[in-house]
Amino acid sequence: MSPLFTGLSAFPLTPANADGVVDTDALGILVDRLANAGVDSIGLLGSTGSYAYLDRAERIRAIAAGIEAAGGRVPVIVGVGALRTGWAVELARNAERAGASGLLLAPMSYFPLKQDEAAAHYRAVAGATALPLCIYNNPGTAGFTFSDALIADLAA
Repeated sequence: MSPLFTGLSAFPLTPANADGVVDTDALGILVDRLANAGVDSIGLLGSTGSYAYLDRAERIRAIAAGIEAAGGRVPVIVGVGALRTGWAVELARNAERAGASGLLLAPMSYFPLKQDEAAAHYRAVAGATALPLCIYNNPGTAGFTFSDALIADLAA
């Protein structure tokens, strides 16, 4: 396992108004406080970051603000889950260009995914950048359960 995915990773909220416009100043303050507190990494746009409710432009703004606020003091892992593989791939590439240290991918889907569909999704996103990718295995939130065989297959 990469050292990036060890220790305490803090997942801040993503402050936004009712229209989904991210308050980048407030996000920067949260990230700065976490970096100063000595966390091992910061996870932007995870479930607590309300990523699923933000459009692509706001996610890109949040990524830029969070990475800037971290200022290289702590690695930033960016959630890139999306309903379509192409969208997740583009979000992963945006995160890499912005300076993310790693990616977090939840298996978002409107219809229940099959194991082979999830495998293809994860392979496509993992292959889109050079960044390490963390499998977000949260069946209660994502409505998908990774089999042990799928996790082993993706890890290989």
